[in-house]
Amino acid sequence: MNLKDKIIEALKKVEDPELRQDVVSLKLVYDFNVDEDNGLVQFKFMPTTPDCPIGVQLALMIRGAVKEVPGVKKVIMRVENFIYQDQLNGYLEEIEKEEEEGEHIAIATDRNGNVWTKECNKAEFYMVYTKYGNFLSARENSLLKDGTFDNIVKFVNLLADIKTLICFNISDEMKEKLENHYGINVFVTTKKTQKEALAEFFNRK
Repeated sequence: MNLKDKIIEALKKVEDPELRQDVVSLKLVYDFNVDEDNGLVQFKFMPTTPDCPIGVQLALMIRGAVKEVPGVKKVIMRVENFIYQDQLNGYLEEIEKEEEEGEHIAIATDRNGNVWTKECNKAEFYMVYTKYGNFLSARENSLLKDGTFDNIVKFVNLLADIKTLICFNISDEMKEKLENHYGINVFVTTKKTQKEALAEFFNRK
């Protein structure tokens, strides 16, 4: 089975939540161009309607499925005939750039942006950084107030391909689950501000 066939098979498992049919059967993905030597995959996606309420969600599901296919290294996906296509295409390009050039890092923080000094699963926010050469871009997302372990895992898995979680304090049990079960590196910082913690992480030997 060639790479394109593997991608099509993967996309057959992605269903439109409203229509209960896969995106291949619905012909929502098309114009495939696959470079097997370089792992480059280009294709287009068109939601079922221009104002499809799950267009963004479906686009991210599709991209995620393609990215997980062994042999795929880069995905160029263009969205067409969608009211938010410009914004979505820009976001997809940003994701691809971050994956190529950056290392996704989450920092457990409090509401003021300081590194959380208690158990990281009680943190109010997780600031996500990507390193581009000499500067960092940040995105902020909050968890449910109870801060349960499952919420952290859901956040980490959905927001980005997090490689490292920086926190000030973490139990041995939590650290073992993140590292062994979810494949996330845990970096325990001795600093209490984001800037200092990031500097400590990036300057580590």
